[in-house]
Amino acid sequence: MVLKGQNTARTKQLNQSLVLRVLLQNGPMSRQKIAEITQLTPATITYITAELIQEGFIIERGDVQEGTKRVGRKSIALDLQGDAYWAVGVHISMETIRVGLVNLKGETRNIQVVPVPADFNLEEYLEFVARRISEYINAQEVDVASIGIGSLGAVDLKEGKLLGNDIIGWPDVPIVQYLKQKLKLPIYFDNNVSALTLAEKMFGQGKQVADFMCLYLGYRIGASLVLKSELYRSGLTGAGEFGHMTYLPDGKPCWCGSSGCLNQYASEQAIVEELQAQDIQEVLQRVANQEGKARRVVEKAAERIAVVLASFVNMVHLKKIVVSGPLTLAGVDLTSIIKQEVNERSFLARKEEVEVISSELGEYVEIIGAGSLALWYSVYQKQV
Repeated sequence: MVLKGQNTARTKQLNQSLVLRVLLQNGPMSRQKIAEITQLTPATITYITAELIQEGFIIERGDVQEGTKRVGRKSIALDLQGDAYWAVGVHISMETIRVGLVNLKGETRNIQVVPVPADFNLEEYLEFVARRISEYINAQEVDVASIGIGSLGAVDLKEGKLLGNDIIGWPDVPIVQYLKQKLKLPIYFDNNVSALTLAEKMFGQGKQVADFMCLYLGYRIGASLVLKSELYRSGLTGAGEFGHMTYLPDGKPCWCGSSGCLNQYASEQAIVEELQAQDIQEVLQRVANQEGKARRVVEKAAERIAVVLASFVNMVHLKKIVVSGPLTLAGVDLTSIIKQEVNERSFLARKEEVEVISSELGEYVEIIGAGSLALWYSVYQKQV
């Protein structure tokens, strides 16, 4: 995240976004401290913060003491006004639509989870998604300024499409174009794992970290990277396909055309199939009921993930990994299992332990992630 400002007239909007980013990452703080971090002049910061206060984006929170004691007038602490801007975060899959309000501080409100009928064709699916989002927005008591959408599967960021290879029998889905026409609001779209990784950088465990991986354990296994404080982009889809890394050569065939992919052995879908359960909720309940077999299968999945992850750590030399997703709610400490296995298997970890920690964004991290897309690109990194 670039935290250095510019003083030219045409960059007023950029400098406003910069000040908001500084407060997001470091606030509350004084105008003087903001000027030091951004390298903007004190006069420029005074002007920008006055405008942002008038627009309701930031507020004064009383006196602040920074560094050594100073003689003279005390500094006033500035902070983000979270409720100044609300985005709707939408996480879509073939099974459910998860939707909620997300504000400037990553706080959520009015979460809804809506099942998707299994027999929908493409046209019915798109119409259903658009209608549910529209009904949700119309029912809110706050003004919604933008929409962020995180989608399961590979995406074409440039064209705003969900790639058809991930939806059996469907072509590429121009979801952004369709929803813009229906909803008449700015829409920001990405793969769900990239979105929740951005959320970790903005609001979570990666807030003060320049380099880390976000590992998502859900219907499929996904991962995304932040390198040098920027979300790493991998070509067309915007994120890597960690779940399609090989766990077992010549293993189970995968829909991607390869065989032995990690998804076939350690994903939510694989666990459900191995336990012959109806869905992941049944698995979670069986673990909660202390069923030994269910617990062992979930633990084994974590060990398999760690095998592949250790090789990745050797290549990239990751020092911090944040774990999130539905499987982390299973009542089994998957993060500790992954941490132990990675640090035992990775050559580089023998010299410096890899930090593997759980996300603190909660069970609705996918919604916060989707909302983060809208917040980042419409407020914190606004393009002008």
